[in-house]
Amino acid sequence: MIKRAVVCFILSIGLLFCLSASAWTWTDSDGDGVPDAKDACPETKVGVTVRSNGCGAQVDTDRLCLPTLDEQLYPRTCTQATPLVLNFEFAQAEVMFIQWQVFTRIKRFLQEHDVNLCLLGHTDSVGAEAGNVALSHLRALNVKRILVDDLGFNPDRFQVMGMADTHPVASNDFPEGRAMNRRVELFVEP
Repeated sequence: MIKRAVVCFILSIGLLFCLSASAWTWTDSDGDGVPDAKDACPETKVGVTVRSNGCGAQVDTDRLCLPTLDEQLYPRTCTQATPLVLNFEFAQAEVMFIQWQVFTRIKRFLQEHDVNLCLLGHTDSVGAEAGNVALSHLRALNVKRILVDDLGFNPDRFQVMGMADTHPVASNDFPEGRAMNRRVELFVEP
């Protein structure tokens, strides 16, 4: 009798596990990275960026206005420059993953406009001048590498320059200011 009760108990647990196993699986029919159980838009097309609910994300379609090296704006119809800066960690030249949103906007701009860009790398004031010159140049080169290797643009469209700490946008006396100064800026070549 006890043996039968144990067998029934084990079978019940097994059946319960089998029935609830589908709740533990990760089924993503449309391949958008959101499980079907939470996907409000289960037929999203491949390659579409989605929000956490599985529906297409609203793409930022605002127009970019970039500064030129001759202190104008491009396109000429712009009245204000769009803040578009790639920031870096202290003493690092690797582009952070979070910066890919900026690259998406740059890509769209370059697809819409047949222009060349000057990529100006900057550092904060910490460290020796020679090291900061090399680091700022390497930052600009890494941005160019992504634009060319990952996004497929012609390398001739980009000029890189390392400015070290000669053009700060904030005070280097405080960590927040130094973080703002570690950057690569984009300028349209006239």
